[in-house]
Amino acid sequence: MKKILSIILFCFLLTGISTFFSSCNDETFSTDSSHLLAFSQDTLSFDTVFTSIGSATAQIKVYNPNKQALKISSIVLANAANSGFKVNVDGEKGTHFSDIEIQGEDSMHIFVEVKINPQNRDNPILMKDSLVFITNGVQQDVKLLAYGQDVIILKGKTIQKDTLFTSKRPILIYDSLRINEGVKLQCEAGTRLYFHDKASMLVHGTVEAQGTLGSPVLFRGDRLDNMFTNLPYDRVPGQWGGVRFYSSSYQNRLDYVDIHSGEYGILCDSSALDKEKLWLTNSILHNVEGDALSMTSCKAEIANSQITNAGNNCVNLLGGDYIFTHCTLANFFAWDIRSGVALAYANYKGKATYPLKTSFYNCLITGSSSDEVGSSQSDNKAIAFDYYFSHSLINSKEEAASDRLVSIIWAKEKSFLYIGNADYKYDFRPDSLCKAKNIGDAEIARNYPYDLNGRDRLQDGKPDAGCYEWMLGDK
Repeated sequence: MKKILSIILFCFLLTGISTFFSSCNDETFSTDSSHLLAFSQDTLSFDTVFTSIGSATAQIKVYNPNKQALKISSIVLANAANSGFKVNVDGEKGTHFSDIEIQGEDSMHIFVEVKINPQNRDNPILMKDSLVFITNGVQQDVKLLAYGQDVIILKGKTIQKDTLFTSKRPILIYDSLRINEGVKLQCEAGTRLYFHDKASMLVHGTVEAQGTLGSPVLFRGDRLDNMFTNLPYDRVPGQWGGVRFYSSSYQNRLDYVDIHSGEYGILCDSSALDKEKLWLTNSILHNVEGDALSMTSCKAEIANSQITNAGNNCVNLLGGDYIFTHCTLANFFAWDIRSGVALAYANYKGKATYPLKTSFYNCLITGSSSDEVGSSQSDNKAIAFDYYFSHSLINSKEEAASDRLVSIIWAKEKSFLYIGNADYKYDFRPDSLCKAKNIGDAEIARNYPYDLNGRDRLQDGKPDAGCYEWMLGDK
């Protein structure tokens, strides 16, 4: 009898457990056509994507704002065969997904990437697609957009004869680009050079980059996506190497070039002082991990240029013969604790000595530190240590006027239109309070009558120090 009762109780127990789990799995989904999904965005746009390379992965967040669970009947990539978009839903890749469950007041992520086939076109082409969601018989769409750009890919390329790079298509460089000694590389206005991680331009010959105000020659990293929603990788330093001119390299002319976000900007190795190594005019070197412009015992002229935001020095001179005219050297680097200044110059390193001669005319030298000039002179006074500053603003310890320091404003200047240490955007045009206004020498300014934005710095007869002229109404 006891055995029979035990069996009966056991059966009741099994039945209860079964009923319990059955009720737990019997999820109730809303069938109300007014209960729909919400999305983090109605259009997912990719930045320009190099054809055959592919994009980084982006995401869409899908919300169920209702208290009841929803079952998404289908998610379909509408033009999957032609658009190049790829989708991952709930850990699965595909183009069509069915019966996707999403709990009440919950959310899910959909991951999207795009790889566009070469189009044999110089101009970008817009690729479109859409994700189509069907929930409770109602259709909702999220549009997908990307511009595909055909690109010239160079891998470990060595330039062995005189070559012209044109602006027709971007040039993507892997494993560095080498220009052999005795060879000239010319870059026409609008040429765009994109360097992969760690890749550099290694110049043993000569480079002539002739940009214009409206079509500069661009040197940058190849990441076209964002680190965070509002922070493109293009604003992050260290995305590629930099441009190095070796000892055998002379007669380099860079006009209207934009070099930014590398490990360094321009590095010039030691060479003979009776030949010009570099002319850098109307250009921008900006946002690098190391030195933006580093030159050792060579001859160079730098004019009407912005050299800004370096993890080490904006300009670093070790010996040599240099002239700077109407340049803005400003170090507001905010990515890390920087180790350098806006301007450093020396005539020795270790036991080696390097005779130095450098002049600065109508320049603005400043930054976020209390002193943005570092100078080091050898104990051997026979080694030349000649410097000259004229009609400039210098953020450093004030010195008495002398034949080396003429018409100098000693000030820590930060009155620029925008110093964005939060969003890493910068506009180094002076604002109305900038002390560099009207302090330049007009005779010197006649050599460069137009500022970096092409504006007449002689219109009022009082040119500003630096590469930009303040204008009423600047924003």
